[in-house]
Amino acid sequence: MHRRTPLIVAMVMALIAASAASVALAGAPVTGADGNSQSIDVKIGPKKLSKTKLTPATLEVTTKVTNGTAPNGVPVPATRVVVDFDKTAKLFTKGLPTCNAGQLQNVSTEAAEQACKGAIIGKGTAAALLPVGEKIYNVAQVVTAFNGAPQGGKPVVLLHSYGTTPIQTTLVLVGVVSNYNKEGYGPRLDVAVPLIGGGAGALTDFNVKINKKFKYKGESKSFVSAKCPNSKKLKARGAFTFHDGETITALSTQTCQQKK
Repeated sequence: MHRRTPLIVAMVMALIAASAASVALAGAPVTGADGNSQSIDVKIGPKKLSKTKLTPATLEVTTKVTNGTAPNGVPVPATRVVVDFDKTAKLFTKGLPTCNAGQLQNVSTEAAEQACKGAIIGKGTAAALLPVGEKIYNVAQVVTAFNGAPQGGKPVVLLHSYGTTPIQTTLVLVGVVSNYNKEGYGPRLDVAVPLIGGGAGALTDFNVKINKKFKYKGESKSFVSAKCPNSKKLKARGAFTFHDGETITALSTQTCQQKK
């Protein structure tokens, strides 16, 4: 991670107020043959970005899945999520501490933050549905994003999701960043999603906001930066592959303004 690489990160859910730094036109939910209805909302802020120079920014990714046809209401769980971000988005990780996924497994939010304090890059929330016997539990979770140790020279984002009420649940989602650079997209985040309860449960809502600012060699840096193109639109898409093999692609578009 000793270089400037096209951004990516992110993932997944909880809404932000309309007064947030950017105006997003979230894509409508897309329904697949298995009954899953999936949406994604990607927001890059602030609203005003430079046309030519990278502007320090935040990145928020929100996803939601429902399934009205499932007998118990639990969606088919996702096992992989690939998010493509607008080609104007980039990240800077040089000088940031990294965290290994093993340090986050089977630990609470507090323990994860203590183990990888310097690598924290964002926060969020999540929700999961988990059947236990004849009951379906809605498990609220706290999401913490970390700058992960690179894999094959590629940047990594780790998403630690932890909940205790009414059932303790810990998930570590590993996202590897690569450069897609096609169709107006640039950075690509490829996230492996672990199964809950062997596939009986599912993450339904996931939200994370990346907002890390730090100093490198005395200069102010931002984990995420972006520009506002001539179209004044920033686009993103998410391809969600589910446990039954089906893949649903959902879109998100936001507007931006160019700084004068």
